[in-house]
Amino acid sequence: MDEYEHQTMILGGSRPKRIDTPGVDFAFNFICDPDISRKSLEYAIQFVDENSIPTLNHPAKVLRLTRDGLFRHFSDINGLKIPKTLSISPHSLKEVQNLVESGEIALPLIIRPAGKHGGQGMYLLESLDDIRELERFAFDGRNYYLIEFHDYRSADGFYRKYRILWIDGKIYPRHLIIDKEWNLHAANKNNFMRDTETFIQEETDFLVNCEEVLGNDGMRNIQTLFSGTGLDYCGMDFSLMPDNRVFVFEANAAMNTTYNRAHAASSHLDSYLIMHEQAKIKMLSQFANTAVAETDKRSH
Repeated sequence: MDEYEHQTMILGGSRPKRIDTPGVDFAFNFICDPDISRKSLEYAIQFVDENSIPTLNHPAKVLRLTRDGLFRHFSDINGLKIPKTLSISPHSLKEVQNLVESGEIALPLIIRPAGKHGGQGMYLLESLDDIRELERFAFDGRNYYLIEFHDYRSADGFYRKYRILWIDGKIYPRHLIIDKEWNLHAANKNNFMRDTETFIQEETDFLVNCEEVLGNDGMRNIQTLFSGTGLDYCGMDFSLMPDNRVFVFEANAAMNTTYNRAHAASSHLDSYLIMHEQAKIKMLSQFANTAVAETDKRSH
């Protein structure tokens, strides 16, 4: 990509100014979170559409992949299980209680602030007897998600969370986290996985041959979801249910997909992380070449 000139554009703010930019061949939308960056995504949609700019990860496609949007748009795909998810902006505990009592959503359920990642601020509500536990949240009209909880524990008593990436129409396995806790994130690898050879091997097997782990149906159903998002680059977190359905936690562009400290002790991941970076560079290069060729064709 060294032969291309790069320009960075920041969109948003309380008083945005009109952007005058020289002609560009294509854009790569880095705005990835539809919860905390909705306004920026809306500006980005307007900018790339008004200027007819070919765009990787078009902001309109990012904008619809909220957690409740994932449920609304993709829960009918056979072989996938996406838990029912509601977006709410409550001002009282009673509003949450009413949704449960009316059957809009079932217990147990997870409540989490919109725009938070890494398991921050999540609470599992198992009974309305514990509704006052939700007083930990600021119910002042800000956004939250209610997500029906399903116990996705494997037969050995451990929970498993897989991550795969979607880069330019291809699936790449990213990692597997195994622990006794249901709320799984990178730090959980330090509990059992770091010193358990069988778990390390299980992750390695997933990285080497995710098609065998997921099966033909699993791969096909996941590809159907990814293709349906229209995104060029995103990720999915999921587990596998006893009936071989894929239990989807989230699928969006707002995932960590680069090397970080959590992988420092996971040398078996290194070659796959490098592969992901190479796939990203190839995607950018091919998209750029196509966009430049189209620009040259129009100019003649």
